[in-house]
Amino acid sequence: MNLQTEKYYWKKGYKTIIGLDEAGRGCEKIDAEVLTNNGWKFYNNINLQDKVLSYTDDGYIKWQKIEKLIEKNFEGNLIELKNRGIKIIVTPDHYFTVLRRVFKRNAKDNNRLKLVGYKTREERKRVTELLNNDFIPRGGEWEGVNKKNFKLPRADINKEKIIDMKLWVAFLGIYLAEGSVSYDKKRGSYRIVISQNENTSKNKYRKIYHLLKKLPFKFNKSKNGFNCYNKQLYTYLKQFGKCHDKFIPKDIKELPSSLLNVFIDWMILGDGTSYTGKNRRKVCIYYTVSKKLRDDFEEILLKANWTYHTSWKMLKDRYINKRLIKKENQTPCFEIRLRRNTKAQVKSLHKKEVFYKGKVFCLQLPKYHNFYVRRNGTGYFTGNSLAGPVTAAAVMINSKACPEQFGPELTAEGRSQRVKNQNLKTILRNARDSKKLSEKQREEIFRLIKKCPLIQFSYALASEKVIDKINIEKATFLAMKKCFKKINLKPDIILIDGNRIIDKTMKVKQVAVVKGDDKIFSIALASIVAKVIRDRKMKKLSLQYPKYHFHQHKGYGTKLHQKLIKKYGPCEIHRRSYKPIRKIIQKSKIKMTMQN
Repeated sequence: MNLQTEKYYWKKGYKTIIGLDEAGRGCEKIDAEVLTNNGWKFYNNINLQDKVLSYTDDGYIKWQKIEKLIEKNFEGNLIELKNRGIKIIVTPDHYFTVLRRVFKRNAKDNNRLKLVGYKTREERKRVTELLNNDFIPRGGEWEGVNKKNFKLPRADINKEKIIDMKLWVAFLGIYLAEGSVSYDKKRGSYRIVISQNENTSKNKYRKIYHLLKKLPFKFNKSKNGFNCYNKQLYTYLKQFGKCHDKFIPKDIKELPSSLLNVFIDWMILGDGTSYTGKNRRKVCIYYTVSKKLRDDFEEILLKANWTYHTSWKMLKDRYINKRLIKKENQTPCFEIRLRRNTKAQVKSLHKKEVFYKGKVFCLQLPKYHNFYVRRNGTGYFTGNSLAGPVTAAAVMINSKACPEQFGPELTAEGRSQRVKNQNLKTILRNARDSKKLSEKQREEIFRLIKKCPLIQFSYALASEKVIDKINIEKATFLAMKKCFKKINLKPDIILIDGNRIIDKTMKVKQVAVVKGDDKIFSIALASIVAKVIRDRKMKKLSLQYPKYHFHQHKGYGTKLHQKLIKKYGPCEIHRRSYKPIRKIIQKSKIKMTMQN
């Protein structure tokens, strides 16, 4: 633990310092883009009218509304999980939806265990608690809106045309890859062109020819492609502009995965490549110069149960049919490699801490509690307390107890006290933010704190009723006020974890320390005390309300907890001001009214 902040206050002459923290409430680094129903957006561009894509308990991906945008100041170490295919950067208290493997014994193969699929764990996991065999979802099944036909809008005297949807997505795929439109004012002609050289790629030329023959439009063959003169088709296709402006329409992006895969195949046929790579696996790559088309293509890949890795293609001299193409004559573009690994195993990710000072963000969602983000050309589903009290704790360490930590000016008496008290030495060696410790480690440190005469501590709880009445933030500060009043000595200064002080009217000096539980011993110990007290309280409540399993989820918004609330309804200790609880109460009232 970095003690520079702690040393600063001791050297300034503050002999009685109280550290305050609370338990009962993670985030993404601000550089991640979120997939919304209105395209990819950075956090500062998201609004509450947008919807985000979430991974559901049964393995599907669906749009859902945003309840709240959360932004925090952060200073400290972020957790980075990274390999060649994915990069995750989150705060240490960030939760993830986690998948586990499901095995069954195969009677036909000597009763050996066989992997049959993956199942979502009932409880989400904090990033610091992920195990090697845990999997983070990167994709899922998409149902979409199935449409049998596409209706081409009417133009002048031309009536609305009905085209088979499978045929239309194939045509639109090849058009976005190889097509263009033009209008000749002199002749008054509306021209649609699908570019393709018959000599250089006969198979591709033949496939496109057979596709165009099935459409209700007349396409003429030429050595360099196919031409059509139709105002109705031109009027629809001109919205896609030139190569740098092309995009995929919203109604196409909402189609089911079977049709999206047809669309993807024809886009790759036109502007991509596919070949058999190592281990006889098919490798598919798509190229585009349009940023909007890249964004849309990544979205439909996700919905078609693919993942991807996008990079900016580095230009170099290359040959096409023995003809040298110099790099200065080429156009730089995005290279999107298609992949099928829709899960990231924690075992394959390299974990390290990265110091960061700045903004972090999260989204509050009504259910599933995860949303899709991308960083470094690829993406994953990232996560974001429904019951029980908020617990605050205050801790004060005797200034004479720690000469080695807080400076040589302290007395020899203090040194002897510290030598005699081995408990304090163990506590200070193991102290850190409670979220970075296991439950067993927190309990052991709390046991030593209680035995140590050189440490004073107190705690206070604000009930769920108080939270509902005055909100979670005010309830937290109320509990903190009660804490420091219980300490016997009047403090010289109060150090509070976070970016806000308790109350300006208080006579005692207060300092808010961002990420204080990583810098200040007393705050770190306060976070441990608060967490242990709250967890113990939830275990006792589990005996009183056994069907809610509070001993497992500790009152936080896990899938198991929400499932049990839906089944049995909220009990007395649930925070009724929280939106998920309010919705359940409203639904039950509507049912009661209908029955009466």
